[in-house]
Amino acid sequence: MKPRSQKGQGRPNGKPNKGPGKVAHNQKPYFKSKNNQKAKGEKPNKPEIRNMKRKEKAAQEAAEREKVRAERDAQVKAYKKKRLEKTKAISKRTQKGQPLMKDRMQLLLKQIEEMKRN
Repeated sequence: MKPRSQKGQGRPNGKPNKGPGKVAHNQKPYFKSKNNQKAKGEKPNKPEIRNMKRKEKAAQEAAEREKVRAERDAQVKAYKKKRLEKTKAISKRTQKGQPLMKDRMQLLLKQIEEMKRN
């Protein structure tokens, strides 16, 4: 029997090692461009477009929230004013501590007129 010849470094099936720094013949070298800055006027890529759309949507939602809050504040202010008038009318008293009926009757008349309108 013939002694087998020892092969050089490599895999058992005879293919050469593809270690770091070595490029196989059938592969193209990969040169990653670092710090690649875009030229001005270039079209934005998909993530940038997505971010722009998100910012626009967030701005619209913020404007909508601000509008709703302003409307709510106006309603609360009107309610508080109406409530204060009613409280003042009901709480008026004479010098002896008796309630003034004149203001209460005016308040009741106003409520009846509002009910007729609706």
